[in-house]
Amino acid sequence: MRILLLLALLIAACGALAEQDSVLWIEVNGYISPGTVRHFEEAFAVASRYSAVLVTIDTLGGQADSMLSIVELIQRSPVPVIGFVYPEGGKAMSAGAYILMATDFAAMAPGTIIGSGQPVSGGQPVTDSKILNFFAEKMGTLAELHGRNRTEAIKIVLENKNFNPTKAYEAGLIEAIAADIDELLKIADGKAVTTLHGKKVLHVAGASVVKKGPSLSSSLTSILSDPLIASMLISIGILALIFGLATPGWGGELLGGVLIVLGLVGLGLNINLAGALLIIIGAGLLLYEILSPGFGIAGVGGVVLITLGLVLLGGYSPAPTLVSQEWLNRLQLSVVVVAVFVGAFLGFLAYKSLSVQRKKPAAFMPTGKGRAVDEIPAGSYGYVFVDGEYWRAKAVKDVRKDQVIKIVGREDGAFLVEPGEST
Repeated sequence: MRILLLLALLIAACGALAEQDSVLWIEVNGYISPGTVRHFEEAFAVASRYSAVLVTIDTLGGQADSMLSIVELIQRSPVPVIGFVYPEGGKAMSAGAYILMATDFAAMAPGTIIGSGQPVSGGQPVTDSKILNFFAEKMGTLAELHGRNRTEAIKIVLENKNFNPTKAYEAGLIEAIAADIDELLKIADGKAVTTLHGKKVLHVAGASVVKKGPSLSSSLTSILSDPLIASMLISIGILALIFGLATPGWGGELLGGVLIVLGLVGLGLNINLAGALLIIIGAGLLLYEILSPGFGIAGVGGVVLITLGLVLLGGYSPAPTLVSQEWLNRLQLSVVVVAVFVGAFLGFLAYKSLSVQRKKPAAFMPTGKGRAVDEIPAGSYGYVFVDGEYWRAKAVKDVRKDQVIKIVGREDGAFLVEPGEST
């Protein structure tokens, strides 16, 4: 038993050492949004297992508050962070330039560019000195912290200045120019960098690179954070809400509320709050479906909303946890798989229910003899068994239970029956 325990500890120690000799790779692509922040939060939660974090940047920019959150995550990193404008021909414009300047070791690939850091609001460059000076000082402070050229960094904001790799290196804004990640790690190895936690030396030569892809939660948040999608969701949600309030009973007000919540997530609404709201609404729909069974549409909607809520909550727990991010990712996948099966089942029930509702009433009249299921006094209603099916019937004359009956007419959706002759 002790041998097995020692063996398990040895395997765990070897795994930890293997991760310490690895570099965690995060990509910044496309629009920088709350989804990008979520991706960084998930990655830096496990960053201490690695010798360094590599952030490759290829973006035209994004939301200022999201950029500032990413900068804070980089500065709080327990291990050195290497920034790399990559691949060749890529760019770190606007918010991307701030992220690069926040990294402890900055580099660019051939053909890339950084710059144009002046903030924009409503499609127009911000000229308010209070806001402009803040971002200029932020860029200058980030550069100065890492021993870079503060004056040239500030020009990225105040003059919208752009730099190619050669000019950026000559201006003292980056530490290296590398063609690819392997070359970058060789150049960076052994270099001393300045972090908020003090001086650290990079040990990354020959290290394996482990790519951290976005989770389902961060991917969903990124989609919702697209300005076009967020604005469309809110616009359609408002129209659906108005339609629902004007014509209650069709669920328009519920659909509108959900779309507005999802749109607000894209505009920065707290993810945990939004996820909780969707779960509460979904649970309400499921409860309604249970208490007032109908077409099953409310049940399907409830499953969809609960799934969305759990996906938003699952990737980043609102409270500290002692489980790995990989476990949370598997939890999200399990939730989605179960929800797909449950949703498909409820959808099938809804389809069958609608099919029955839309089915035209039978135009034929069962003929022949049948059998009384109940004791049916004259003028009363009961059930009879005719042609292999149970039918609601009204007795013209007294009918005894299990007596042979015959159909003589129809009235108010029920058959008129009387005792028949036995054969």
